[in-house]
Amino acid sequence: MPTPGPVEEAQALAIALVPDYLRTIDDLYLDPSLPLDGIYEVAVAPEATAQATAIGKFRSQGYRQTGRSQLVTASAASTDLSNSPAASPAPVLPTVVVTACVDVGEVDAIDASGTSIVPPGRPRYLIQQLTAVNTNYPETSSWRISDAPNRQAQSCDE
Repeated sequence: MPTPGPVEEAQALAIALVPDYLRTIDDLYLDPSLPLDGIYEVAVAPEATAQATAIGKFRSQGYRQTGRSQLVTASAASTDLSNSPAASPAPVLPTVVVTACVDVGEVDAIDASGTSIVPPGRPRYLIQQLTAVNTNYPETSSWRISDAPNRQAQSCDE
């Protein structure tokens, strides 16, 4: 079997980050005592900032999450290992875009009275486009999620 090259290694590391990212987000929603800066273990701005803001707002409204999301599939959609961290006006970092399907069927959010705030009939799956960047390439532990837009779906095939 051939030795994986830099692209394959980057893709494998980015895909491996996805379950850690999802678990960290769930942990922060499930346990309001956890510090929000835990998000920086798995994400960088703008995604880390957006998540910390959303989780802080969720907590301040007295909401609680129950259940955890489950990663169904994750695959690399594109990879660009260009690396110019000092580029202006913005650094160019090695990037892997990962498409993931996440089962959120067991996840609920409840208000202070214990009533679900999740709309009935919410689709069971989220299709996420996670952009992983490496802020200290080729350091393998430096991959972080920088963007993670998602859309709701009835299945992973949508």
